[in-house]
Amino acid sequence: MSEPEEPNMCGDELDRQLRLFCYLMLGSADAAERVMRQIHQRALEFRDDPHDRRSERVRLFGIAADLCGVRHCRNRH
Repeated sequence: MSEPEEPNMCGDELDRQLRLFCYLMLGSADAAERVMRQIHQRALEFRDDPHDRRSERVRLFGIAADLCGVRHCRNRH
């Protein structure tokens, strides 16, 4: 069984994807860098949450979406 990844060591490719997502949502490289630091800080704060069974990738993108102000909208019929 492999050991879980550390939240702040999510890998270069995932970091690039997160940074790109933040840049596209915020429109600023500086803002994206600030949010990246916040993402890793939040991931560290909540890494031991036994109720969070999401993958590291899903969890980090969820944090990024929250910090970038992205809201999930449901279709209304």
